[in-house]
Amino acid sequence: MDEQSIDPNLICSICHKALKDPICTPCDHTYGRECITQWLNQNDKSSCPMCLKMPISINELTQASRPLRNMLDQVRVRCTLCAQTDLQRGNFVNHINKICPKSVVPCQAADIKCPWTGPRDELQSHISTCVFEPLRPVLFSLVAEN
Repeated sequence: MDEQSIDPNLICSICHKALKDPICTPCDHTYGRECITQWLNQNDKSSCPMCLKMPISINELTQASRPLRNMLDQVRVRCTLCAQTDLQRGNFVNHINKICPKSVVPCQAADIKCPWTGPRDELQSHISTCVFEPLRPVLFSLVAEN
């Protein structure tokens, strides 16, 4: 993600990065949840970092608006595993969990104790040599008999 190209309204004024899990203060300033929580817990600071007005407690923080969260989901990011660019941040978890060829996945025989894990793009090669997968029908028939 190119931090310079992001709308300044989507940047946390504490860490100066794109908002992550954005939440709002009672004075209507928005920060990343982790940043504002650390700010409020640090040295008993209890005011908004932007306006230094009114004491705020963590219990007064609210989730950012849906439009703001939607805008953040559309920010373009790059996968550090496979180097694919132009991914929408809102689709990034799906990319890692279901698509990314370099994401580490278990063997499909993990349920019968195959210990292999490796990049998704090596899974088919592993399955062709996996000693556990051919045991599946035998194990299931033994379980079915009992």
